[in-house]
Amino acid sequence: MYLPIIGEQALVLYELLWSLSLDDNNRLKLHKHYELQSMLNMGTSEISDSRKRLEAVNLLASLVSKKAPESLVYALQKPLSATEFLKTDILSILLLGKVGDDTYQQIVSRLVIPHPDLGEVTNVSASLLDVFQIPKNLIKNIPGTVNDAKRAVNQNSQSVKMSQLEPNRSSFDFELLLEMLDNSYVDLISVKAARNLILSEHLLYGIDEIEMSKLIQRATNLSTDQLNEKQLKFLIANDFKQASIKPQPVNKPVASESALSADNQRVNQKTQQLIKICQTTAPMVFLEQIKKQKDGIVTEGEQRVLRDLINYRKFSNEVINMMVYTILVTEKQSTLIKALTVTIADNWAQHHVVDAASAIAYLQKRGDDKKKMAGKRYNNSRRINVKETLPDWAKEQPQKKSSQPAQTKISQAEKKAIQEKLAKFRKQK
Repeated sequence: MYLPIIGEQALVLYELLWSLSLDDNNRLKLHKHYELQSMLNMGTSEISDSRKRLEAVNLLASLVSKKAPESLVYALQKPLSATEFLKTDILSILLLGKVGDDTYQQIVSRLVIPHPDLGEVTNVSASLLDVFQIPKNLIKNIPGTVNDAKRAVNQNSQSVKMSQLEPNRSSFDFELLLEMLDNSYVDLISVKAARNLILSEHLLYGIDEIEMSKLIQRATNLSTDQLNEKQLKFLIANDFKQASIKPQPVNKPVASESALSADNQRVNQKTQQLIKICQTTAPMVFLEQIKKQKDGIVTEGEQRVLRDLINYRKFSNEVINMMVYTILVTEKQSTLIKALTVTIADNWAQHHVVDAASAIAYLQKRGDDKKKMAGKRYNNSRRINVKETLPDWAKEQPQKKSSQPAQTKISQAEKKAIQEKLAKFRKQK
């Protein structure tokens, strides 16, 4: 079930790391990344991308040791069971978006095995203590060895932190949503039960309370007044493909306020407007607006790229929007190319870009650095040209020196010939 979300390369990386941990007897052992590259036939960027996908779905944790900060410790997590996977809304939404409604229903039907009707029966099975004789004093007073083993197992267990897979809920008023639905035919208990799903959809698509209330009413069974969660997922995914969902405020990190106040002094009004739009628009809506301005459409590949960025859990929505703007507007690309997007994301993460303002500041600094480097290369090329070009006097001087000896030889010959003629003339007299 993880495969459609993380991709084949990430799954192969997970299996390789798992086999290495078994070979190392689950002990810390140093391995080179070159070893992974050669065994998987992947480049560093592909391994990094696969690693982040595993981290996003909680299959892998990357740790940095204080004793050896230059090394990464990979801690593998056990996959969720099929039941736990489907109960996790964010994973179910991603799976539905990858495989489609028909395949998703087939997966669920294979997992839900109906129990046969046994009729009226009585359980006559033997209990544990009926078969095995255990002293009562040991049951009341558990031996210390058993308790020590229980503590060791509990400390070593890799439990999945579901909070890591849930969105930030500060920008969506769930109580307001319930008030909107209070006078409708929708059973509010079923809406409260779908709280996590509703908040996850809000994070991915930027749906506000008003639009969400309309979608919930459409996804409610009119016979039972119960909200159909699967139908709600389908409606949201289908509506996004056909029409824009109205932009609305989304998560805004507190860290952006200080960076914005500093950068506002040197950015113009147009840049400030861009920052505001990035802060108040959901990533998928932002992408669709730009593609409409370019007379294009949002492709399924672009939606996958955007989902991957969101699943990294490393960037705020405004940073993701700035990446989209940089690629489609600044770089003038026609689509969100996966390789380019991942490269920019990795570069921004390394340079600690936390909001739209710091992204613009980083891009400006990088542009200034490129201009300085271009100026240095130009000056160096000018100095090299001067050394290679000879001045005119250096070219002409040898010609002048070579002509003077030739003139001297001619005048001496003429003088000798005249003297010989004079001597001959005198003898004749």
